[in-house]
Amino acid sequence: MLKNAFEFYYKAAQLKDMLRQGAVQWSVNKERLESIAEHTFGCMILAISLYSELNLNLNLGKTLEMLTIHELEELFIGDITPLDNVNKEELKLKAKTEVSNFVKVLNKGKNLISLTEDFNLSLSNEAKFAKAIDKLECVLEFKKYEDLGQVSLSHLTPEMLKNKYLKAYVDEGKYSLADIFFLYHMPAFKEFGINEKFWFETLKQLNIN
Repeated sequence: MLKNAFEFYYKAAQLKDMLRQGAVQWSVNKERLESIAEHTFGCMILAISLYSELNLNLNLGKTLEMLTIHELEELFIGDITPLDNVNKEELKLKAKTEVSNFVKVLNKGKNLISLTEDFNLSLSNEAKFAKAIDKLECVLEFKKYEDLGQVSLSHLTPEMLKNKYLKAYVDEGKYSLADIFFLYHMPAFKEFGINEKFWFETLKQLNIN
């Protein structure tokens, strides 16, 4: 029904007004911080460009749909980051229930639930690619913030350093914030040839300014 489609849209579109909490936690010095919906757009553009250049054998349309639909859980549990001291498994269970109830009003709701499950469990190549994109887009966004002088490791707080992985990279004293983000998530990238060497060699050629 058309009414169901509009009601679904109105609820889902609230993601346009919900801020990415990573930018909030790191006190990014920017007049208007990124919304979750803007992150989704960035993921879709990044997926299209990497699909073009990496010659991947997967269904790009399915990947793009996953990148959009999986963010719906944040309507109900918020944007959880690695710095949050919460029971992520408990929240994921709540999200699964809430999203299922939310999308089932649509005629193709079961398809959307299936895509969400695929993404969360990394069942398909499209899901693995989507997960890598979801992380890499965040890394590149923080690379941009760094290049523009809007965030740096000087924004670290003692509370943040309770994350042992973050602290270990910081203590090495040789990485930028974006580099640390990349290395933290690197297991998600390796399958697609985006390894440490690829990252650092490519960054030498990039200039956001």
